[in-house]
Amino acid sequence: NAWGTPYATPMAGARLVLPGPGLDGKSLHELIEQTKTSVILGVPTVMLGLLNHLKQSGGRVDCLDRLVVGGSAVPQAQIEAYEGTYGVTVVHAWGMTELSPLGSFVVMQREFNEMSADDQMRMKLKQGKCMYGVEMRTVDDNGNKLAADGETSGHLQIRSPWATSGYFKDEGASAFTEDGWFTTGDVANLDHYGFMAITDRSKDVIKSGGEWISSIDLENAAMSHPGVAMAAVIGVAHPKWDERPLLVVVKAEGEDPSPADIIEFLKPKVAKWWLPDAVEFVDNIPLGATGKILKTALREQFAGYQLTP
Repeated sequence: NAWGTPYATPMAGARLVLPGPGLDGKSLHELIEQTKTSVILGVPTVMLGLLNHLKQSGGRVDCLDRLVVGGSAVPQAQIEAYEGTYGVTVVHAWGMTELSPLGSFVVMQREFNEMSADDQMRMKLKQGKCMYGVEMRTVDDNGNKLAADGETSGHLQIRSPWATSGYFKDEGASAFTEDGWFTTGDVANLDHYGFMAITDRSKDVIKSGGEWISSIDLENAAMSHPGVAMAAVIGVAHPKWDERPLLVVVKAEGEDPSPADIIEFLKPKVAKWWLPDAVEFVDNIPLGATGKILKTALREQFAGYQLTP
């Protein structure tokens, strides 16, 4: 329901294919082939499982035309693999149940055709332009509106006639402003095209020495390492900087990167002060029912983790 597909599919005259509990790559591949599904929607970890299965099995998804990703940002390496190897267009979308549900969608505009391939990819990695009837803005901690320069990140707020105006028993009242804006809990920036890019969740952003570090950007950079199957970043206490990033990694099958290998790989991709202070390897990263990474469980797992000053 939160994806809006039970309503969109009959309106478009399309069949709705539901995978049930079979969200592993092999099951999804079989289902797509059996039903000749042309569009699939899901979170990046589910799409990663399908991609890994295709790589290992040599399978194809020639019936698949489009892959719509939401819930969290899809890594660039995934977009390049799906589009370059399998000819499947990857589309970012963003929304919330409170928005009923769609907020923004990436549609590559005509003027983007003049951009370089790298600049086009940067646009694809964003969450796109808000749909008709939805307004967006970003604000600082004091509620002041921020510039739409594509760089300055702040708290994402939305306004729409069909957005929720409150919660049951007035819980979470602080999320609603007097002038009708709803604070989504996301940290994002807007550019002059009106494209929005989520840089983190407010509860997940790492505040180091008074500056913000995007756990999403760090995770996606790490995921482009060939030896990394999955990555998650959490903030851990630091005696000098309050918080510093800890990178938690599941190694790709048959690969054995060291922490130093991964840090070296990240150096040209992120600011020096964003580099993780430590890398920990695990067998599995906890996921929720929809395939999202459970940062709360990771924080519990690494509670009391000690970083060297």
